[in-house]
Amino acid sequence: MHKHSAFGLCAAIIAMVFVGCGGGVAKIDYRMNIAGLDANSYFNWSAKGVSVQDGFDAATGASKAKSTTRFDQVVTYDIPENAAKRTGNTIPGGLRSLFLYPVAADSTRVYDNLTVTANGKQVTIRYVHRDSAYEIATDANGKLDVLTGCKSVRGIATTEDQHTFTLKPEFSKTGQASGNMTDFDWSKATLTPEVFNPNATRHYTGALDVAYANNYLTIKGSLKEVK
Repeated sequence: MHKHSAFGLCAAIIAMVFVGCGGGVAKIDYRMNIAGLDANSYFNWSAKGVSVQDGFDAATGASKAKSTTRFDQVVTYDIPENAAKRTGNTIPGGLRSLFLYPVAADSTRVYDNLTVTANGKQVTIRYVHRDSAYEIATDANGKLDVLTGCKSVRGIATTEDQHTFTLKPEFSKTGQASGNMTDFDWSKATLTPEVFNPNATRHYTGALDVAYANNYLTIKGSLKEVK
């Protein structure tokens, strides 16, 4: 079968599965070395009859199983068509981006200055991506509630080409515009809760188990679909 035909058939199957199924769960199994991506980092997930085991492919510079696209079509957005429009998100945007770090080049994590801190079982994840900063925090038992554990602040940076972003002076530690996301001053930003799009036809609820040890961040559990 021609490659393009195979891809088209795969996309059609995903779309049919998506539309044909009612409520369900999205299962997450995630592991990332935040000191430097390695073969032990992965993003495995399943939902809507689709099961994916994914990681970063150094040869192509992309995810092995195309989670960047497939996860959006099946999970992140309420209908496949909204994945391209980035509307109708069913989970917080910051959580969606966090899931995709193990299937991207490690330079993405470094550029976004992703950091993880742990206080006992409580885990806090912070990073700056494009023009937004995200904070994802668990409770004291390491549980991440997708309806209460995610926060963000938008409009912290400017860009001319949607590829290179510059922190605005008012959000920089130096008080000067900066292209280095390590200069982002969290104390100067007001983060607000981030949840699903209220206009989405469905969304997910639930709590995920998050742990951090020996530079590895792990996230596991199931999210329940609500319509």
